[in-house]
Amino acid sequence: MTERERRTGDPELDRIMTEFRANSQEYADVMAGIGDVVGQAAGRDDKIRVRVSSSGQLVGLHLDPRVMRMSSHELTETIMDLSRQATEDAARRVMELTRPYLDIDGR
Repeated sequence: MTERERRTGDPELDRIMTEFRANSQEYADVMAGIGDVVGQAAGRDDKIRVRVSSSGQLVGLHLDPRVMRMSSHELTETIMDLSRQATEDAARRVMELTRPYLDIDGR
């Protein structure tokens, strides 16, 4: 549809429609960016690395073979802790993307 076909003849309505289209595209771009967010966390020695999606879903787990020397309890606790850290990282990244569009403190 051409720009000419989008005009209604009412300048105010045309302005609102133009603004709406721009905002809709911006919203779509932000939503696509959120979908690309990946949170990450790694252990101190980098033997265990966790990656999660923007929703916190586990999308990657790297276990160096040396972690098999850890007790099952220690391994479980480390993976759970890194998963929480990765989820917090993803949430921070989503907040960075969306902050300009949120009404924080009435701004």
